[in-house]
Parts: sequence; structure tokens; C-alpha cells
Amino acid sequence: MLPVWSSTTGRGRAMLALGLVLLVAGTAWGYLLVAGLGGCLVLLVLVEVTAVLSARRVAVERTIEPAVVVRQGRCEGTIAVRGRRRRGLVRLDVADRVQGTLVPVALPDRADEVEEADRVAGEPTVRVRYQVPTPRRGLVDVGPVQVRMAGLTGMAARSAEHGRVDQVRVLPRRIPLGAMMAGTRRSLSGGDDAHELGGTDLVGLHEYAMGDDLRRLHWATSARTGTLMVREDAEPSEAHVTVLLDDRASSYLGDENLFEEAVELAAALCRSGIEAGSPVRLHTTSDRHEVRVPGSVGGRPRREHQELDWVLAEIDLTGPSTQVELHGRDLDVAVGVTGPGADLHLLGLALGTAPTRVLAVVDPAPLVGAHQEAGLLVLRGATSVTLALGWDEAVER
Repeated sequence: MLPVWSSTTGRGRAMLALGLVLLVAGTAWGYLLVAGLGGCLVLLVLVEVTAVLSARRVAVERTIEPAVVVRQGRCEGTIAVRGRRRRGLVRLDVADRVQGTLVPVALPDRADEVEEADRVAGEPTVRVRYQVPTPRRGLVDVGPVQVRMAGLTGMAARSAEHGRVDQVRVLPRRIPLGAMMAGTRRSLSGGDDAHELGGTDLVGLHEYAMGDDLRRLHWATSARTGTLMVREDAEPSEAHVTVLLDDRASSYLGDENLFEEAVELAAALCRSGIEAGSPVRLHTTSDRHEVRVPGSVGGRPRREHQELDWVLAEIDLTGPSTQVELHGRDLDVAVGVTGPGADLHLLGLALGTAPTRVLAVVDPAPLVGAHQEAGLLVLRGATSVTLALGWDEAVER
């Protein structure tokens, strides 16, 4: 009795109750037409429940490609359904669960309407592709697949879950950004004179890979190890770049979309500095995250670069935090990325004594695109793309 009742939907229970009332009332008062109508309603519900409970189960498999994608990028799932999708009074509905939200997958009525169809073990199998939404960064849980068998009138249904939970890593979009702003390195005497030093500093070694400059081979280490080793050099006169990402929810007025734009701009700034060979540091106002990527003359990707990508992919908003302040002699170019609800004066102070200080504000309704405030350049834009264009214009000036 329990499976019968649990397979009955709200509509079916209401129809069953109405049918029983009409059947009993019509029989008691001698209204045969009313009693017959009630009996038909009860019979209809019982027939549909029987059809749903007796329907054969189908086999469902799901794959996701690719496993790593940028935000709002194309991520595609493929569902293979083996078995008859329509059997008498029963229809089949399939939906995939993405971050707890059901995404319907449209199954056609005929096999010739799908891109791929075949027969496995004598049963028809169809494969349908659908888009997996990726509006947010981070690890997105996909699955399990929910299969729902329902009667044609919706008075009976049963659901089952198939497959495992897969994860898709969503990275920030790659926003095009030009050159990094020129910074002024501090001299040893404490002044603001730029370094004009020749040569480079050895900061590491890596095994030779196709495309490496043979002029950077480190012969002493290569002879000692028997493996070609290539120098990883840093230019001491290159400006150190520090990106301060505001990860407080109050700075973005509770709008997660604004924070997504801010993270993408921070990622573009870090990437621009790394490609220029400059040492790059990412820091958050909550002090929860800090990643340093050493400089590289050849712009070769470093292990820390991948760590930076993972942090930017999974960083999220936090509550209120104490005022952070950047310290160190490596503050040459300091860029703060924040939202419309932040106190720009305090953030400007947090950038420390860097010769080049910039605040990029993700503002959905900016009055001006750029302005100066006491030696601090403030850029405003509704999106990360708009702010990147404003950055490029400021660099050209």
C-alpha cells in the first residue's frame, strides 16, 4: 500500500478523494450517474498508478566534457538512455542536478530526432547533449541524474537517481588586458629612483623542454646531473606587482555577479604581470589568501602560477574583516580591486606607499570612468571588460 500511496501525486490524491466522495454520495443518495463518475475517477487513478509501478526501469549514463572550463564557457553533458522512453500511459522525464538545481534534459519522442541512436542488448538507446550552466566559479557539482516516470495525466509518478556526482572546475574568464603599468623600484637608499641594473638573478632551474632558449642552459648543473637544465632568471629592475582583491560581501552590496567581475579583473592583472616576467603577489582583504609568483625573464609558467589559478577559481565572499595594509619594499605597482560599497579612502591606505597605486571599482552605474584622488588612480566600470579597457587607456597615457 505504501508504494501505491507514495507514487500518487498531489493531483492524483485530490482526484482519488473526489472520486471516492462522488462514489459514496451517489450510491447513498441513489444518483447512479454521480456514483458512476466517481467510480471512473477512482479507476483512472488506479490504472495510472498501476502503469507507473509496472513500467520497466531504464538505464541512464551521463558524461561531462570538459572537466575544466571558464565561467560562462561551454560545458556539455551527454546522457545515454537505454530502454523504451514511452510505454503505454507512462512518459519519461530526465533532469540533471547542477549545484542542487534540476536542469531539464529534453528527450525526443522518436529516436530519429536525436543526434545519436543505437541498440544495446536489443533495447533502443539514445544519447542527448545538453548545456551545463557555469555562471559561477569554483567546483560545480553535477549529478546525480534524476529520472521521473509519470502518467500521462500527472496523477502518478515515481523518481529515481542514477549515476554519481561529478565535479566541474570553473575558472575565471580570460579578460584581455594589455601591458602592466610601469612601476618605480625603490633604491637601496630609500629614494624613488628607478633601478638601472644590468644582468639577471638566478631564481631556479627546470629540466629542458621543447621551446626553451638554449642560451639559458645551466651547464654546471647539466654536467653534474646528466640532464639538460635551464636557468629561471628574474630581472631585478622589474617592478613588483601586488593585486589586493577585496573579498568582503559588503563591498559588493551582496551582488555575487559584481564579485565575479572583480575576480576576473584580478586574474587578468596577475596574468599580465606574470607574462611580463614581473614578480606578482595576490592578497585578499580578509587575509585568507596570499599567493606569490616569482618573476621570470622568459615569462615561463611557474608552479605558483597554477596555484594562483586554483585560488582565483575557488575564492568566495567573506564577512566583515579588519583593515588590511600591505607592507614591504616590494610595493612598486599596487592595484586594489573592489566593488561599489567599499570605502575607497581606507583601501587607498591599504595599498601602502607604492609609487603606482590604482583602485579598480566594479560599479554597475559609474558616473566617470577614471579620476585621480591624492595620487591614487581610481578606475570605474560596470564589468571586468570595461575596467580592462580603462586600464589599457591609463597605461597608454
